[in-house]
Amino acid sequence: MINLRKLAAVEMAWLGARIIVAEYAVGVVLPLVLGLMSIRSGLRGSGLFGREAIWGVWLVSIAANYIPLLIYAALIAKAGTAREEGEPEFAHAKRYRVHQVIIRTPSAKVLDNGIVT
Repeated sequence: MINLRKLAAVEMAWLGARIIVAEYAVGVVLPLVLGLMSIRSGLRGSGLFGREAIWGVWLVSIAANYIPLLIYAALIAKAGTAREEGEPEFAHAKRYRVHQVIIRTPSAKVLDNGIVT
């Protein structure tokens, strides 16, 4: 099971809080906007099961995966505990790289035990 708080902390300890919070914010906003635009376009043109609508649902579900990461990153940044939480996990860096790929799978984390783990 992916611990999203640890994943956010590891990335923040490695790359810095500002970069990761910005990355996660873009990871929520950009796919959400593009997904909603695609869904709208798909529903106007070829109906519910059009290519654009399916692409839009996929993008919106990716945005949903980034919401808890953004929340955890903001909480960790506010508390200033990125190094304390993230550095002990550096030994497991390979596992966290795999977790990043899983996050990009539509709804993988949102459907796994709800939004917060």
